[in-house]
Amino acid sequence: MPIVLSGPSGRRKLIWIGLALAAALVVLVMVVRSNHSQAAVLRADPESILDDPALRKTALDGGKPVFEQHCAACHGANGKGNQAEGIPNLTDDDHLYGVGTVAQIEDIVRYGIRAHNKRGWNLAVMPAYATAVPDKAEPLPTLKPAQIEDLTQFLLSFTGRATDKDAITRGHATYETAGCWDCHGQDVGGDGAIGAPSLTDDVWLFGGSHDQIYRTIAYGRAGMSPAFNRTLTPAQIRNVAAYTASLAPKPVEQQ
Repeated sequence: MPIVLSGPSGRRKLIWIGLALAAALVVLVMVVRSNHSQAAVLRADPESILDDPALRKTALDGGKPVFEQHCAACHGANGKGNQAEGIPNLTDDDHLYGVGTVAQIEDIVRYGIRAHNKRGWNLAVMPAYATAVPDKAEPLPTLKPAQIEDLTQFLLSFTGRATDKDAITRGHATYETAGCWDCHGQDVGGDGAIGAPSLTDDVWLFGGSHDQIYRTIAYGRAGMSPAFNRTLTPAQIRNVAAYTASLAPKPVEQQ
C-alpha cells in the first residue's frame, strides 16, 4: 500500500525528508567540487601550486592533516624537527636534499631516504671514522682521536669557534685524506643532490657543538625517512609536499 503523508505529522515528515535531501545534495556538490579542485592540484605544475590561491588552499587544506598524522611525530607539529634525533627543521631555508621545491619534497615523501626503496635516496651515509671499518661501501681510513679532534677544529673554524689554529691546518689535511670532500665537496659546501650537508654554516642536523661534531665524525650518522608510496594516495602525497614546502621560505631559484 502507498505511504500517505497527510496531516501535521505527515507534513513534518515531508519537511524532514526535504531537509535531508537538501543536505545530501549540498554534500554531493561539495564532494564534486573538492574532487574537481584536487584534480586541478594533481594536474598542475607542482611549483605553481603555492602561487595560485585556489590551488594553494586545496593543497594546504588537504596536506595539513596528512602532515599531522604521518610527519608531525618526528618533525613536530610546527615542522621544526629535533636535533637530538637528527630530524631536520622544515621551516628554514636550509635543505639537505635539493632546494625545497614541491617536486623534490614529493619525491622524498613518496620514496623516502634510506627507506629500502630503490628509487629513494640512499647515498651520503656519514662514515664512522673511529671504527675499524668506517664505511662498508668505500675503503676509508680509520682516524685516531687526535685526527678526529683536528677535523672537528677545522669544521669549527668556519663559524669562528675553533680553539687551536694548528689543528685547523692539520684538520684540513685530514679532510682531504679521509675522503670527506667526496661528499661534502672541496669547498666543504655539501651536495644537495646526494644529501650531503654544507659544513661551513651554523645549521647542523645533529647539532653543531664541539662534542656533537666530534661524535658525528667518530661514530657516523645515517638517518631515515619513510617511503609513503604504499601508504598515501598521489593526492595526499602532492598535498603534504605542498604543505611542507609552504612551511619554509620560497626556494631561491623560484624567487
